[in-house]
Amino acid sequence: MNLFKGHFKRNLYIALIALCVIFVLQNMQLDHVTFLFWDFAMPRLLLILSTLLIGIIIGALTPFKKIVSKNK
Repeated sequence: MNLFKGHFKRNLYIALIALCVIFVLQNMQLDHVTFLFWDFAMPRLLLILSTLLIGIIIGALTPFKKIVSKNK
């Protein structure tokens, strides 16, 4: 039983790495980005990952703000 778990985890990791590699290879194009006064080009992958990171940070901070306001 334990041997099967190890193979399943390994195959899952290999599949996830393969999906990540495919995602990276399909999103190598440069995209033009304008933000406030800045105007620059960046790879689409970095744009997607930075948007994801900003969303995670906002999602992590939102409950914290509710907890702080309840205590006052």
